[in-house]
Amino acid sequence: MATLTSVQKAVRILKTIEQHHESGIRLVDICAELSLEKPTALRLVTQLVKEQLVTRQPRNKKYHLGAYCRQLGETLQAHSSLAARCSPLLKRISARSEDASFLVVIQGLDTLCIGREAGSYPIQALAIPVGNRQPIGVGAGGLAMLADLDHETTEHYLRANRSRFLKYKSLKLDELRMRIEKAKKKGYAVIGSHAVSGVVGVGVTLKNREEEIVGGISVASLDYRMTQKRQELVARIIKEEIAAFLDKRSLAKG
Repeated sequence: MATLTSVQKAVRILKTIEQHHESGIRLVDICAELSLEKPTALRLVTQLVKEQLVTRQPRNKKYHLGAYCRQLGETLQAHSSLAARCSPLLKRISARSEDASFLVVIQGLDTLCIGREAGSYPIQALAIPVGNRQPIGVGAGGLAMLADLDHETTEHYLRANRSRFLKYKSLKLDELRMRIEKAKKKGYAVIGSHAVSGVVGVGVTLKNREEEIVGGISVASLDYRMTQKRQELVARIIKEEIAAFLDKRSLAKG
């Protein structure tokens, strides 16, 4: 049997604590259940406590799931709810554009894809799957959101991700800043061939009625199909469908 890594052991401990979350579980019982030496279990569970994934009750010395686990659950629930609510919107956009549409949200320094719909065009550019993470700005939806954020926040994301951008065909900050300025003027973002070769995306920021940024919606197509004229058409389709969508329902932030 292969030796487990520290990460694997920590995950097993976390899962065991989850199974006993209501009643709690002592360190000695964790060791017995997972066949771990006490020093190893104590070291790993202490780190889990430090990261707020686990909490320890001083009175009975039992471990329970921590505050960050609750936060993760709430985030997942919120994203699932947003994806479900926006599914009809993506369907409408893909039906009109005939190309794949995507919904992304900001998570940390990344965009997280939480929704995707295919269109009817014979060749679909299904650039990223649901669950995909990439530095904000690599994709059109994230780039559109960067253009709608205040300058200080945008620069924070750009500088923090600078080294990561280099993995995407050496995407430079100067190029991103140029694209962000164009997006501010046009009201939509365009970027291509960085995350997926030969694919161009058009992105628009998704805001609620209070003008708060909720996410980014993009449409992707093969570069030869996504001409300048088509970019303008796709952007108009996305904006029209977002406006119609918000006329019919509320869209809370997050």
